[in-house]
Amino acid sequence: MMARQMMTLVANYAKILDNDLTAPQYFVLQTLAYEGQQTSSYFANALNVTLSAVTNLSNKLVSKGYIERVASSTDRRQVYLKITEQGREVEARMIAKYRELNEGLWSDFSDQEMDVLIASYEKMIEHLQLKISQSKAEDGSND
Repeated sequence: MMARQMMTLVANYAKILDNDLTAPQYFVLQTLAYEGQQTSSYFANALNVTLSAVTNLSNKLVSKGYIERVASSTDRRQVYLKITEQGREVEARMIAKYRELNEGLWSDFSDQEMDVLIASYEKMIEHLQLKISQSKAEDGSND
């Protein structure tokens, strides 16, 4: 039930922020905006999806003009995804909209409730990361 609630929350934020972007597309944009260019393999690992899924995802962002593919200067076989100026503008608008949506959202929570909420999320993330590590170890893919 908790997982369904979290997915609903994430999906609704993505739809409210930009009806034309999915949550994974926004993740790619935000990552490229803050971390710089990355490979498709990076996103496949981060999103726990196949490379072909990242290719489909990135194709949509390229066609919208939000990202571009850049060949490595040292290895032509290596291709990076890089945010464009138009992508930066979209990402900045989404951040502004996110801040607007969240204004006052937490005002009815006491400090104690916020502490419990944060501690709960931290614990959940810790458990999730442990499960992912265990799953990779069982699969023999320790990355």
